[in-house]
Amino acid sequence: MIHIVLLTHAGMGRAFANTLQHIFGTLPAAVEVVEILPDESPDNGRRRLWELIEHLADDDAMLILNDLYGATPANLIPAILPEERVAAVSGLNLPMLLRALSRREEGLAAARQGAIDGAVQGVVDILDKRAAPLACSST
Repeated sequence: MIHIVLLTHAGMGRAFANTLQHIFGTLPAAVEVVEILPDESPDNGRRRLWELIEHLADDDAMLILNDLYGATPANLIPAILPEERVAAVSGLNLPMLLRALSRREEGLAAARQGAIDGAVQGVVDILDKRAAPLACSST
């Protein structure tokens, strides 16, 4: 099973989890939230993340979805990960999360690529996508 960890600033991960509950009626299995509190030490946050990685079952893998590259939560992700079992993508948005969830049965690489594709394809200029309004005819 692919576990998805939402590694975010305080409040964001829980908001995404609540949105998933709204969409699916329940939080999908193996979705974890790790929020880094403003007064939390980086060592404590790093320890919580490592505990999740260390407790993966032998056949399981983890996709870490992070809110902001370069910020404290992202900096807790170790530079060296067991790449065959753990992947990390930053720039968390709802399309990214939904696409990762929909592709996780295909394996870690597919879930990771789904997250990236969902994030990019989910950014749309709405007004540009709308059809031009029909001209009003005066009859």
